[in-house]
Amino acid sequence: MGERHNGIVEVTGSSPVRSTKRTIKLIVLFYYQQKEKKMIATQIKLSSPDELSIKWDDGYISIISLRKLRDNCPCAGCQGETVLLKTYKPEQQQYLPGRYTLTNIQQVGHYAIQISWADGHSTGIYTWEILRNL
Repeated sequence: MGERHNGIVEVTGSSPVRSTKRTIKLIVLFYYQQKEKKMIATQIKLSSPDELSIKWDDGYISIISLRKLRDNCPCAGCQGETVLLKTYKPEQQQYLPGRYTLTNIQQVGHYAIQISWADGHSTGIYTWEILRNL
């Protein structure tokens, strides 16, 4: 498409009417901002015993139930996985006491959190994108 500079895309090409080159500058307001901007959580806390509150860098606040978080755990044990074109389905989960009780949250790099639950489960890494979409 062309080179991009601060939200402006430069497209250089020949005019079909004239043989002279011309430069067209397109200002892309929404498309590139939404495509390339990564949402980042700036604050995460329990807003109640059953809900997690996440404040995002754009000011939006997500309220997610702990039940929804746990039921949507992104780990391979909960969601399954595909390795070398072979798909593995998750095994039936046992519903142990503490399944929906959060015990710890750790940040993973600058892109996710890892949640530990009272039943011992802690392998799910929830990216900012996953959390924003819940």
